[in-house]
Amino acid sequence: MDIEFGILKREEIKESVELSARAYENYEYFSNFFPDLEERRKTLRAILYRATLASFGKTHFLTAKIDGKMVAVTQIDEPHFKRPSVIQFLLHGWLLVYLNVKAKHVHEWLAMDTSASKPCHDYQKTGPGIWYTCSLTVDPAFQGKGIGTKFIAFWEEYVREHGGKQLVFFTNSEKNIAFYKKRGFEVFDEREIIHNGKKMGSWSVKKTL
Repeated sequence: MDIEFGILKREEIKESVELSARAYENYEYFSNFFPDLEERRKTLRAILYRATLASFGKTHFLTAKIDGKMVAVTQIDEPHFKRPSVIQFLLHGWLLVYLNVKAKHVHEWLAMDTSASKPCHDYQKTGPGIWYTCSLTVDPAFQGKGIGTKFIAFWEEYVREHGGKQLVFFTNSEKNIAFYKKRGFEVFDEREIIHNGKKMGSWSVKKTL
Protein backbone atom coordinates (compact mmCIF):
# COMPACT_ATOMS: atom_id res chain seq x y z
CA MET A 1 0.00 0.00 0.00
CA ASP A 2 1.72 3.17 -1.24
CA ILE A 3 1.09 6.26 0.88
CA GLU A 4 1.79 9.74 -0.43
CA PHE A 5 2.59 12.35 2.22
CA GLY A 6 2.37 16.07 1.66
CA ILE A 7 1.09 19.49 2.69
CA LEU A 8 -2.61 20.35 2.73
CA LYS A 9 -3.73 22.63 -0.10
CA ARG A 10 -6.41 25.27 0.39
CA GLU A 11 -8.74 23.54 -2.05
CA GLU A 12 -8.47 20.38 0.08
CA ILE A 13 -9.69 21.97 3.33
CA LYS A 14 -13.27 20.74 3.01
CA GLU A 15 -12.05 17.20 2.28
CA SER A 16 -9.83 17.29 5.37
CA VAL A 17 -12.73 18.57 7.50
CA GLU A 18 -15.01 15.74 6.35
CA LEU A 19 -12.29 13.21 7.16
CA SER A 20 -11.77 14.62 10.66
CA ALA A 21 -15.50 14.88 11.32
CA ARG A 22 -15.94 11.19 10.51
CA ALA A 23 -13.06 10.28 12.80
CA TYR A 24 -14.29 12.41 15.72
CA GLU A 25 -18.02 11.68 15.45
CA ASN A 26 -18.11 9.21 18.35
CA TYR A 27 -15.10 10.55 20.23
CA GLU A 28 -15.87 11.41 23.87
CA TYR A 29 -14.00 14.67 23.39
CA PHE A 30 -17.04 15.79 21.37
CA SER A 31 -19.87 13.40 22.27
CA ASN A 32 -19.76 14.30 25.98
CA PHE A 33 -20.38 17.94 25.09
CA PHE A 34 -22.73 17.49 22.16
CA PRO A 35 -24.86 14.44 23.08
CA ASP A 36 -27.31 14.88 20.19
CA LEU A 37 -25.82 13.22 17.11
CA GLU A 38 -27.17 15.69 14.56
CA GLU A 39 -26.06 18.68 16.63
CA ARG A 40 -22.65 17.05 17.06
CA ARG A 41 -22.24 16.47 13.34
CA LYS A 42 -23.13 20.06 12.47
CA THR A 43 -20.96 21.50 15.22
CA LEU A 44 -17.99 19.29 14.38
CA ARG A 45 -17.92 20.34 10.76
CA ALA A 46 -18.45 24.00 11.60
CA ILE A 47 -15.71 24.11 14.26
CA LEU A 48 -13.20 22.17 12.17
CA TYR A 49 -13.84 24.19 9.02
CA ARG A 50 -13.73 27.64 10.65
CA ALA A 51 -10.70 26.77 12.81
CA THR A 52 -8.80 25.43 9.79
CA LEU A 53 -9.62 28.52 7.71
CA ALA A 54 -8.45 30.82 10.51
CA SER A 55 -5.13 28.97 10.92
CA PHE A 56 -4.41 28.06 7.30
CA GLY A 57 -1.17 29.60 6.05
CA LYS A 58 -0.05 30.36 9.60
CA THR A 59 0.83 26.82 10.69
CA HIS A 60 1.50 23.35 9.24
CA PHE A 61 -1.21 21.01 7.91
CA LEU A 62 0.08 17.65 6.65
CA THR A 63 -1.77 14.91 4.79
CA ALA A 64 -1.50 11.25 3.84
CA LYS A 65 -3.13 9.96 0.66
CA ILE A 66 -3.68 6.61 -1.01
CA ASP A 67 -4.45 6.68 -4.73
CA GLY A 68 -5.19 10.39 -4.45
CA LYS A 69 -7.70 9.94 -1.61
CA MET A 70 -6.91 11.72 1.66
CA VAL A 71 -6.77 9.18 4.49
CA ALA A 72 -5.11 11.20 7.29
CA VAL A 73 -4.49 14.79 8.26
CA THR A 74 -2.67 16.58 11.07
CA GLN A 75 -2.04 20.13 12.26
CA ILE A 76 1.35 20.82 13.83
CA ASP A 77 2.19 24.17 15.41
CA GLU A 78 5.64 25.67 15.84
CA PRO A 79 6.61 27.03 19.27
CA HIS A 80 5.97 30.64 18.18
CA PHE A 81 2.54 29.89 16.68
CA LYS A 82 -0.17 32.16 18.07
CA ARG A 83 -3.76 31.03 18.08
CA PRO A 84 -5.88 33.24 15.78
CA SER A 85 -7.44 36.19 17.55
CA VAL A 86 -11.18 36.58 18.16
CA ILE A 87 -11.32 39.03 15.27
CA GLN A 88 -9.56 36.58 12.95
CA PHE A 89 -11.99 33.83 13.91
CA LEU A 90 -14.93 36.17 13.30
CA LEU A 91 -13.55 37.18 9.92
CA HIS A 92 -13.47 33.49 8.97
CA GLY A 93 -17.13 32.97 9.87
CA TRP A 94 -16.87 31.69 13.44
CA LEU A 95 -20.39 32.94 14.25
CA LEU A 96 -21.70 30.32 11.80
CA VAL A 97 -20.58 27.68 14.33
CA TYR A 98 -23.56 28.71 16.43
CA LEU A 99 -26.20 28.02 13.77
CA ASN A 100 -28.68 25.34 14.91
CA VAL A 101 -26.61 24.42 17.98
CA LYS A 102 -26.76 25.39 21.64
CA ALA A 103 -24.27 28.16 22.41
CA LYS A 104 -23.87 26.74 25.93
CA HIS A 105 -22.53 23.48 24.49
CA VAL A 106 -20.01 25.30 22.30
CA HIS A 107 -18.77 27.45 25.19
CA GLU A 108 -18.40 24.45 27.50
CA TRP A 109 -16.48 22.55 24.84
CA LEU A 110 -14.16 25.50 24.19
CA ALA A 111 -13.44 25.81 27.92
CA MET A 112 -12.64 22.09 28.13
CA ASP A 113 -10.37 22.25 25.06
CA THR A 114 -8.45 25.16 26.56
CA SER A 115 -8.02 23.33 29.86
CA ALA A 116 -7.04 20.01 28.25
CA SER A 117 -4.39 21.61 26.04
CA LYS A 118 -2.90 23.78 28.81
CA PRO A 119 -0.31 21.20 30.04
CA CYS A 120 1.10 20.98 26.50
CA HIS A 121 1.27 24.73 26.02
CA ASP A 122 2.85 25.16 29.45
CA TYR A 123 5.42 22.48 28.57
CA GLN A 124 6.27 24.32 25.35
CA LYS A 125 7.52 27.21 27.50
CA THR A 126 10.12 25.00 29.22
CA GLY A 127 12.56 24.93 26.32
CA PRO A 128 13.19 25.70 22.63
CA GLY A 129 12.03 23.68 19.66
CA ILE A 130 8.90 22.13 21.21
CA TRP A 131 6.15 21.70 18.61
CA TYR A 132 2.49 21.07 19.43
CA THR A 133 0.34 18.65 17.47
CA CYS A 134 -3.13 20.19 17.48
CA SER A 135 -4.79 17.18 15.84
CA LEU A 136 -4.07 13.85 14.20
CA THR A 137 -6.87 12.03 12.44
CA VAL A 138 -7.01 8.91 10.30
CA ASP A 139 -10.13 8.15 8.29
CA PRO A 140 -12.08 5.43 10.19
CA ALA A 141 -12.24 3.33 7.02
CA PHE A 142 -8.43 3.20 6.95
CA GLN A 143 -7.66 2.72 10.63
CA GLY A 144 -5.83 -0.41 11.75
CA LYS A 145 -3.81 -0.59 8.52
CA GLY A 146 -0.57 0.95 9.78
CA ILE A 147 -1.29 4.36 8.24
CA GLY A 148 -1.13 6.17 11.58
CA THR A 149 2.29 4.73 12.36
CA LYS A 150 3.71 5.73 8.98
CA PHE A 151 2.08 9.16 9.18
CA ILE A 152 3.59 9.82 12.61
CA ALA A 153 7.03 8.88 11.26
CA PHE A 154 6.51 11.35 8.41
CA TRP A 155 5.57 14.30 10.59
CA GLU A 156 8.29 13.54 13.12
CA GLU A 157 10.81 13.82 10.29
CA TYR A 158 9.02 16.94 9.01
CA VAL A 159 9.36 18.60 12.42
CA ARG A 160 13.04 17.62 12.65
CA GLU A 161 13.71 19.10 9.21
CA HIS A 162 12.12 22.36 10.39
CA GLY A 163 14.30 22.55 13.50
CA GLY A 164 11.95 20.96 16.01
CA LYS A 165 13.38 19.08 18.99
CA GLN A 166 10.28 17.67 20.67
CA LEU A 167 6.61 16.97 19.98
CA VAL A 168 3.76 17.37 22.48
CA PHE A 169 0.02 16.78 22.25
CA PHE A 170 -2.86 15.35 24.25
CA THR A 171 -5.44 12.63 23.73
CA ASN A 172 -8.60 11.62 25.57
CA SER A 173 -8.67 8.00 24.42
CA GLU A 174 -7.19 5.05 26.31
CA LYS A 175 -6.85 3.21 23.01
CA ASN A 176 -4.93 6.12 21.53
CA ILE A 177 -2.62 6.53 24.51
CA ALA A 178 -1.61 2.88 24.25
CA PHE A 179 -0.89 3.43 20.54
CA TYR A 180 1.31 6.47 21.21
CA LYS A 181 3.24 4.81 24.04
CA LYS A 182 4.23 2.02 21.67
CA ARG A 183 5.65 4.65 19.37
CA GLY A 184 7.90 6.25 21.95
CA PHE A 185 5.69 8.93 23.44
CA GLU A 186 5.83 9.51 27.19
CA VAL A 187 2.91 10.69 29.36
CA PHE A 188 3.86 13.80 31.36
CA ASP A 189 0.39 14.86 32.55
CA GLU A 190 -2.74 12.85 33.29
CA ARG A 191 -6.08 14.19 34.48
CA GLU A 192 -9.78 13.42 34.53
CA ILE A 193 -12.40 15.62 32.91
CA ILE A 194 -15.97 15.41 34.20
CA HIS A 195 -18.87 16.97 32.35
CA ASN A 196 -22.53 16.41 33.22
CA GLY A 197 -21.57 13.30 35.17
CA LYS A 198 -19.58 11.81 32.28
CA LYS A 199 -15.87 11.16 32.80
CA MET A 200 -13.01 10.97 30.35
CA GLY A 201 -9.28 10.91 30.72
CA SER A 202 -6.87 13.43 29.26
CA TRP A 203 -3.26 12.44 28.70
CA SER A 204 -0.54 14.85 27.58
CA VAL A 205 2.43 13.20 25.89
CA LYS A 206 5.86 14.23 24.66
CA LYS A 207 8.64 12.77 22.56
CA THR A 208 12.19 13.89 21.90
CA LEU A 209 13.00 13.68 18.21
